[in-house]
Amino acid sequence: MIKYIFPALCLFSVYSCQNTQEAPDVSDIAISPEVIRFEKELFQGDTQNVEVLIERLSQKYPEFSDVFFQQIIADPTFDNDVTRSTRFFVRDSFIRALYADCDDLYQNFEPYTAEIEAGLKYFKYYFPDKPVPDIYTCITGFEYGSFTVGDQILAIGLDFYLGSDYPNYHPDLFPVFIRQTMSKEYLVAKSMQTLVNNYHGETRGNRLVDYIIHNGIGLYVKKKLLPFSSDAVIFEYSPDQLEWLEENESQIWGYFIEEDLLLSSDYRSFQKIISPSPNVPGMPPDAPGQLGNWIGERIIESYMDRHPETSLQTLLQLDDSQKILAESRYRPRQ
Repeated sequence: MIKYIFPALCLFSVYSCQNTQEAPDVSDIAISPEVIRFEKELFQGDTQNVEVLIERLSQKYPEFSDVFFQQIIADPTFDNDVTRSTRFFVRDSFIRALYADCDDLYQNFEPYTAEIEAGLKYFKYYFPDKPVPDIYTCITGFEYGSFTVGDQILAIGLDFYLGSDYPNYHPDLFPVFIRQTMSKEYLVAKSMQTLVNNYHGETRGNRLVDYIIHNGIGLYVKKKLLPFSSDAVIFEYSPDQLEWLEENESQIWGYFIEEDLLLSSDYRSFQKIISPSPNVPGMPPDAPGQLGNWIGERIIESYMDRHPETSLQTLLQLDDSQKILAESRYRPRQ
């Protein structure tokens, strides 16, 4: 089933490294994920004979092809007919131009491969019983920036990482606060987040506290897999936004308490606290969207400091958000 959505790791960090956590030594961990440039084989294949092209790729990459052709690019206009949908996809002038731009920017994918493999070594360190996925790059036509296929494949939609100023990112579809992270600097971190989500699953509960604890756990694990990435890349904030959060952590937590938000299950009342947004209604203009997730990660840091025996595997299975909050003894910085 499909699931959505660095010492050299600092190479592509959009800002200087701020994450100073100690990282375990993974130099002796051997992994060998295969990197498949699926978009190249698709668009450089015989697009005039789509049936043969689909058959060839399906035989070569059966699991990924099944998802890609039947789900990712399936077009309801053609009743999701695989051949018709694929024919339209590979011959469409806009999609072909999109592929050309991706091919130009990511002609040499080796630096990103090195970053991803570094992250996967930490993944193997913390999750030794989990399979290390192969990496597939593709073009999705602005459908998915990354997704997993089972536990064996981590796919990356390169068309989501063409730069915040890419002219074909229409503002109605990709507003500024979304486009600011649609660049190569975020490709690895977002992909590793998808890998974490594959094992973390959906939020357990529908209250704000459930969301911030769940998302905080995901961010905490993400930081562990990318210990040399900047906090700006991990949390998808600018340095100014991070500074504001750090200076106002106590006020943010106080707002949650005063407004009785933590136990609220009214999603509309806290949606922008946990989702990308230019700001959070009711809070100062500088308060960035999804700041609840940042608070959640701070809570999990406090929890893990008090429960160092807890493995990341166990952490991902914890589902009592109120208990986690209580046992974290979280106290915001003044």
